[in-house]
Amino acid sequence: MTGPVVTLRDRRLILLSAVSTNLLGQIGLSGLNIGLPAMEVELALSAAQMGWISLAMFLSMAAIAAPGAKLADILGRRRTSLAGYGACLAGLLWGALAGGPLAVIAGRALTGLGLAVVLTNNTAMATSVYPPEQRGRVLGYTTGAVYLGLSLGPLVCGYLVVWWGWRAIFWFNIISFLPPLALTALVKLEQRPARGEKLDLKSAGLWATSVLAICGGLVNITSWPLGPGLTLLGSILIYSYIRVSLASPTPVLDLRLFTESRRFAFSSLAAFISYAASTGIGFVLALYLQYTRGLPVEQAGLLLMVQPACQALLTPLAGRLSDRFDPGLMASAGMALLSLALGLMAALLSPAMPWPLFVALLMMLGVGFATFGAPNSNAIIGSAPPHRVGQASGTITATRLCGQVFSIALTTLIFSLAIGPGLITPDRYPAFMRAATLCFILFTPICLTGILASLARGRMAGLSLD
Repeated sequence: MTGPVVTLRDRRLILLSAVSTNLLGQIGLSGLNIGLPAMEVELALSAAQMGWISLAMFLSMAAIAAPGAKLADILGRRRTSLAGYGACLAGLLWGALAGGPLAVIAGRALTGLGLAVVLTNNTAMATSVYPPEQRGRVLGYTTGAVYLGLSLGPLVCGYLVVWWGWRAIFWFNIISFLPPLALTALVKLEQRPARGEKLDLKSAGLWATSVLAICGGLVNITSWPLGPGLTLLGSILIYSYIRVSLASPTPVLDLRLFTESRRFAFSSLAAFISYAASTGIGFVLALYLQYTRGLPVEQAGLLLMVQPACQALLTPLAGRLSDRFDPGLMASAGMALLSLALGLMAALLSPAMPWPLFVALLMMLGVGFATFGAPNSNAIIGSAPPHRVGQASGTITATRLCGQVFSIALTTLIFSLAIGPGLITPDRYPAFMRAATLCFILFTPICLTGILASLARGRMAGLSLD
């Protein structure tokens, strides 16, 4: 049985849509951190509420990523992508018009639901319409676009805040999603590798509720009995999901991918760990530069460009090299460099840290991420059978998002404990520095375990470093 015919036109449209989504979308999504101090003043946000504004989107994305990937394989990746863009635009509009913290958080959550579907489909569509020997190059382009968007986000959004206020970030993001939406609408190819199957609603519900319960519990872990109770409930639900998934012929996230391939399992674990150790960095440093160092928002944005700019420049090269050399070994080297940078940041971050040293550490973080990202994604997709590329793509998105949610939840918890309720006023800046340093202290050993996971996957058969 042959699959749908892939034309050169559709192949280019799909890749261009994926690249433009990652580039333009990430500018606004990543730049929101730089606008948090302005939001704090207008909406009277506490430290915990600022954390929830970042957490809400990642939490909803993690809850829907795996079910969304499966649903897309059933209904069609192009069709569900268009619906995902619609949800993104609705959530961004809600956030732009929000009159209080809860409305902003709700808008971010809705945006996350749509974005999870879009990003999962982008990866699955782009990697499936190109031959395996070009997969690393494609992932290099799409991942590099993410990092370029991340590098431009703080600077662009910093100026948006200065000129028009924090709501301009939401309006900019609405506009930025229109080009990839139009490109996706022009694609004629409809991929439905799971046509005729039914979505396992039981396993989908267990997946979503377990993610929400565990992450909600971690953020409120000190609030007895809410936090510990939710964490325990989430653990029970995950166990239930594993049992249901292994017994289901069409689970939302096929755990047999993990049991059948050591390389797939440890590559996915390494992805989770890398994002768990790194996502909170942007949140912490955006506040550090504006609060502790007193930089204007546009200058803080310019400095924060350094790390993702390095990632954007080097990721396409890393993606191409992962087509020639073992992507697992490349990813392990990147994780090691990332661990070193986090450890140095934990030891050296201070209100008087020399700017050249700060920039050098940001560059080190960027090089580490670039060397890890695309090669690790290549290792995950390359270890899955061709007919399960959609599931592998969903796994990449799900593991990344679960790691991001864990990182933001941990950061929010530390800030709540160290700073307490209320605004981050100048008298609380020492408490903020203690919280920031503790975040990096905890991120470092998490990242070190990622080196072990990355090395444990083993060498890829047929590749050599000669």
